[in-house]
Order: sequence, then structure tokens, then C-alpha cells
Amino acid sequence: MNDSKSEISGFFKRINLIHKAIMASPITLGTMFYFMTNNPYLLILNTRDMLLVIVIPVIILGIYLSDLLFKKKLSSIAADLSLPKKLERFQTAFLLKIVFLEIPALFSAAVFYLTQNLLYLIITVGMVFYMSLQAPKKEHIIRALDLRGAEKYKMNQVD
Repeated sequence: MNDSKSEISGFFKRINLIHKAIMASPITLGTMFYFMTNNPYLLILNTRDMLLVIVIPVIILGIYLSDLLFKKKLSSIAADLSLPKKLERFQTAFLLKIVFLEIPALFSAAVFYLTQNLLYLIITVGMVFYMSLQAPKKEHIIRALDLRGAEKYKMNQVD
């Protein structure tokens, strides 16, 4: 893979498609579960709801691990690698990040289906919203990879 404009553009299309596809699974599952329930209700503070005690740590752990693994993968990218290799490794790190955010969203959707408590579906929507904020933007990729000079110029040439 050389660093032509079309290949960098292909990288952006591919990583955005991956991001949207991963975000689509909790949306689809949550929607499907919502329409499969008979009588969903919203109960925020239920002292007998032990699943909330499990869901909240799963969310926190997912967010923490997504950030930790993303940063760890980025820090292992050598500065002397070619731009295409850096982009491939960024894509791997980004995929790990999004998957570790998707897991709590899917888990929360499954708990909604089991309990029919809309609180868990709201949590799923919140996780999907947070995942959407993590969208791979050119400026973020340039900053995350600490691109300079010609590499930064090549990235900025892509629309």
C-alpha cells in the first residue's frame, strides 16, 4: 500500500464504514428488543435490581479498556513507519476501541430484553451516542498519530 491520495481516501471510507457498522448492531438489537417486549416500563431506582449493579461496572470497564487499549496500541506505532502502516495500525487500535464500547451497549440491550426496564435501553442509547462521538475524524487521526510534515500534508490533501 503506497500513500497515494486514493488509498488514504479509501482508508477514511473503510474506517468510517467499520465505525457505522459496529454502531448499527446495538441500535438494531435495541430496536428489535424494544418491539419484542410487551409492556416496557421505566424504573430508575429499584433497590432489588441487581442487574444495574452489574451493568454500570461493565460500562465503566468498557470505556476504561477502550481508552487504555487504544492508547497502548497507538503508543506502539513507531514514528519511522510509513504512513500506510501507521494508518493500518491506527485502524486496528480504533477497532479495539469501538468494540470495547460496543460490548456494554449490547449487554445493556440484552438486560433490557430480560427486564423490560427502559433504563437499560436508555443506557444503550447513551453508549451509542458516546460511540458516535468517537467517530474517526481526519484531525483526530493526525493528532493521534502525531503526523508531521509530508505525512500531515498527504492526510490533509484528502477530502
